[in-house]
Amino acid sequence: MRTRSAAWYPFAMRTAFAPVALPVALLAALAIASPARAQLARPTAGPELPPISLAAPDDALAVDANPAALALLPSWSAVGVAALAPTASATASGGAAYYAMPLFFGLSFGVSAGTRAQGDGLDGARLVGTGSFALALRLSSSFAIGMVTRGFTGPRTPLDGTMTVDASISFRPSPLLAFSLLARDLGGPTLQGVALRDVPRSFALAVALRPVREWPATLDVTAAVDTDGHVAARGALSVPISHLGSVYASAEVDHADADATREVRGMAGLVVQWDHLATGGGVIASDHRPGDPGAFMTVRAEGAARDGLPEPRYVLDLELAGTTERGIVATSVALERAVHDDRVVGVLLRPRGSGLGLAYAQELRMLIDALRAAHKPVVCHFESATGSELYACAAATRTFVDPAGGVRLMGPSTDSILIGDALRELGVRADFVRIGRYKSAVEQLVNARSSDDAHEERRVLLDDFAARLRGDLARSWHGDDARAQARIDAGPYTAEEAVRAHVVDGALDEQDLDDALEETMGGRYPRYAQRPEQAPREWTTASRVGVVVVDGDIVDGDNVDVPLLEVHLTGGHTAVAAIDALAADPTVGAIVVRVDSPGGSALAADQIWRALRRAGRHKPVVASMGATAASGGYYVASAAREIWADPSTLTGSIGIFYGKVDVQPLAHRLGVTIESDGRGLHAGAESYYRPFTAEERGLLADKVRIWYRQFLGRVHEGRGMAPTRIDALGRGRVWSGDRARALGLVDHLGGLASAIAEARRLGGLREDCDVLVRPERPSSLLDYVVRGVGRGSASAAADEEIRGALGEGAQAGDAGLGALLDALPPATRRALGTAVAMRHVAEGSAFAWMPYLMEVR
Repeated sequence: MRTRSAAWYPFAMRTAFAPVALPVALLAALAIASPARAQLARPTAGPELPPISLAAPDDALAVDANPAALALLPSWSAVGVAALAPTASATASGGAAYYAMPLFFGLSFGVSAGTRAQGDGLDGARLVGTGSFALALRLSSSFAIGMVTRGFTGPRTPLDGTMTVDASISFRPSPLLAFSLLARDLGGPTLQGVALRDVPRSFALAVALRPVREWPATLDVTAAVDTDGHVAARGALSVPISHLGSVYASAEVDHADADATREVRGMAGLVVQWDHLATGGGVIASDHRPGDPGAFMTVRAEGAARDGLPEPRYVLDLELAGTTERGIVATSVALERAVHDDRVVGVLLRPRGSGLGLAYAQELRMLIDALRAAHKPVVCHFESATGSELYACAAATRTFVDPAGGVRLMGPSTDSILIGDALRELGVRADFVRIGRYKSAVEQLVNARSSDDAHEERRVLLDDFAARLRGDLARSWHGDDARAQARIDAGPYTAEEAVRAHVVDGALDEQDLDDALEETMGGRYPRYAQRPEQAPREWTTASRVGVVVVDGDIVDGDNVDVPLLEVHLTGGHTAVAAIDALAADPTVGAIVVRVDSPGGSALAADQIWRALRRAGRHKPVVASMGATAASGGYYVASAAREIWADPSTLTGSIGIFYGKVDVQPLAHRLGVTIESDGRGLHAGAESYYRPFTAEERGLLADKVRIWYRQFLGRVHEGRGMAPTRIDALGRGRVWSGDRARALGLVDHLGGLASAIAEARRLGGLREDCDVLVRPERPSSLLDYVVRGVGRGSASAAADEEIRGALGEGAQAGDAGLGALLDALPPATRRALGTAVAMRHVAEGSAFAWMPYLMEVR
C-alpha cells in the first residue's frame, strides 16, 4: 500500500483538476442551454461498434465512441469493423475503417470512412456513406478534450448531406478509474425525407473501473439522456484472457422511459491478440428480434504491442560503445526492463570500445545476475576487451572474444596529473583556501607532487577496488581469490591465451554467433536492438518512477551541453525544475536521483538538495550513485531517503574550497602592464591580476568554514548522523562505495536498477512499471543543433567559448572541428570541460568539487 502524507492530496488534486474546469463548464453550459436529452442509439451513428468501453476506448474506435480518448492512446492505431445488426433493431449495419495517430504537442487526430444501413425503417434503410474527422488535445497525462465532425452521403436517404458534431472530455485520475462526458449531435442536424425532423442532442456520462489493479478487467457504465426526454443506460465488461486476448460483452437499454419504443440489446465477443495485431468477432441480440441475432467482426493493427497469444520471443542485442553517464542509464533501464519482459528470452552484450569504468561494470554485473536469476541467459562477445568489460561479462552465461582480439585484464590503476610547477613556470599562481586535509582537489593546481594524505587516500581506494575485482572474478570463475589474482597478474591476453587460461569461453567471429546463441538460448530467436513498444496495462502512467539525472559537473544556472567535447554540465536551475515537475506530477509515484558527478558549485548543489527534500515530503526519493558521486555529488545524494552506490563508486569528499588563479606574474613576464583601481578595503579581491592579501585569505578561511558547516548540516539532516561523525569521515576524504557502505555514508550496494526497484517498493508501484528520465540531454550533435534538446542560454554561451578557444572561423558543425576534437586525448577533453564548468560557477561561490577524474579500467 502506498503511503503519502496528507499534504500530498491538495498538492496533487490542484495539479490534476486544474485543466478540467473550463471544458467541463463549457459542456455543462451546452447541456443547460437546451432542454436536451439523448438516447445511446441515434440516427447519426456510424456502423455498430463492438462492446468497448465508452469512458476509456483504447484504439482508433475512439474516433466515433469518444474523440477525447484519441489523445490518450499510446501509439497509432488502425481498426476495421463490419456489423450485421438484427433487422428490427435500432442499431446500424455496415462497415468502416478507423485510423488514429498522435501528432505533436499533445495533439492527436483520427479519421474514419465506411458505409451503413439504418435498421429502424428510415426511408427503406438504404446504404449511406459516412466519414469522420476528429481532433483531440492532451492537456496532461490523464486529461484530454476532443471533437469529431461526421458527414453522410446517400441519394434518396434521410441522412444525405447531414453533418453532425460530437465533443467529449476524458479524465483518468488513477490507474483504476476513468470517466468521460460525451456531448453528441451538438448542431441539432436535420434529417431529410418525406418529413423533416431534427435529431435530438445527446449527453452521456461514462465511468470505467478496473477493480483489481494487477488484473485489468474493465467495467464500464454509461447513462444518457436526450432532448426528446428519452433516457438510456449501458453496461460493458472486458476481461483479459492470458495468452489469448480478451472477451467482452455489453447490455444496453434504449428509451428506458417509453414502453412503446424501449429496446434492450446485448453484444458479446472475443478478441484474439497477437503482438501488434488482433482480430475478433461476436454476436448482437435485440429483444425486438430475439430469434434473429446479428454479428460483428473486427481487425486491428497498432504501434504498441499487447498481451495475448504467446508472442514472438527475441534476444535483446545491445552494443555498448562509448558508455557515458547517460549511456549507462539507458543501458541499465533497457536491461532492467528485459528482466521483467516475458518476450525477452536472453541478452547478447557486445562491448565495442565502451570505455566502461569499474563502477559501471559492477552495475552491468548486477543486471546480468538478475537476468540469469530470471532464467534468461546472457552471452557477451568482445572484439578486444578491457579489464572492466571482462569483469562485467564474467557473470554472463558464456563469453567469446574475436579470434584476432584479446583481453586487457591487468588490475585497477589510476593516474594523477599535477601541474603546480608548470603553472608557476608559466607565471600563474593558484591561490586556494580549503577545508580538510584530504581535500586534494586543489593539489593538482598547486603542488608538484601529491601530499602524503592524497597518497594514502588513493592507496586505500585501489586496495578496495582490487579486492572487489579479485573477489567477484573468483566467484564467477568458481575459484579462490589467489587463483583469480594469478589470472589478473598474467594479463593481458591474446584471444588464444584467454581461452587457454579460461578467462573467456571461446574465440568466435561475430558472424558466427548464431549457432552459439541458439545453443545457449535453447532455440533460434530473432535479435532486436531495443524493446518493442508495449501498450500500457493501466490508465494514465501513474505507476512510473521518475529518474532525475545529475551528471557531469554541477554549475549555476541552466544545463550546459557541448556535444562536440562530450561536455554535459548539470545546471542547478534545470535540475530543480525537473525535480519539482516530477514531485508535482500525480502520475509519478517515486523519484530516483541518479548522481554521476564530482560536484561543482556549492550554491547549485544546495539548491538541488533543497528541491529533493521538498519532493521527499510528497513521494519517496532514492539516490543512485554511479561512477562518481563526490563532494557536491554526495551533497545532493544525501537529501534522499536511501542511498545506493556501486562498490567502486568514488564518493564522500565532504569538503569545501574556494580560490582563484592569479596571472599577474605571467602578464609581467610578457611585458603586459595591468593597472587596477577600486574603492573599498577588499575591492578587486576576486581579480585574476593580483593575489589575495593576508587579511582576505583570513576572511575567506572564515567563509569556507561556514560553507563546510552547512555541508555537514545538510548531510546530518539527510543521513541522521552526528555532525562530529560526519566531520571525521569528511575533511575531503574520498571513499569507495564498499567502504562508504561500511561507514554509513550509503545504505546499500547496488546500481541504478536496484535503486529503481527500491523506489517502486517504497512507492507501492508495479515491479515492471515504466521509468521516466529527466531532464532531457542532447545525445548527439544532431539533437543539439536540430532538435534543441538541452539547449539553453548557458549551452549557447559554452558553444561560443569553445569556438573562441579554437578560432573565430570554427563552426559547431564543421567536420574538421569534429575530427580535431575527436583526436584530443580524453584527459585534454576533460580539462576543457572543467574549464567550461568553472566559467559557469557564479563569482563568489564556493566549490564542493572533486575536479580531477580517477579512472579505473
